[in-house]
Amino acid sequence: MRNNILVTALETDDESFARALGITQKREAEIDEIMDRCHGETNTYPDAIAAISEALNNANELAYASFHLGAFAESRRAKNELLYKLLGE
Repeated sequence: MRNNILVTALETDDESFARALGITQKREAEIDEIMDRCHGETNTYPDAIAAISEALNNANELAYASFHLGAFAESRRAKNELLYKLLGE
């Protein structure tokens, strides 16, 4: 079993994270749809990543999806913490 992942970053004029990972705009949209579907069909972050990874082609796509799903999860957590503070809980 391999215990490492090789992620390759490319030089690009497009400053997006996806393009730096060699992911086209079309594929980025496809991955975004996969992330939305898998997030809705699972209950935990690890389960969502596992489901997403089955539809991806390489480590760069997994890095892109993991980053975005993690950022989304952190955003939701921060919003929940703020809501609890506002409610005095």
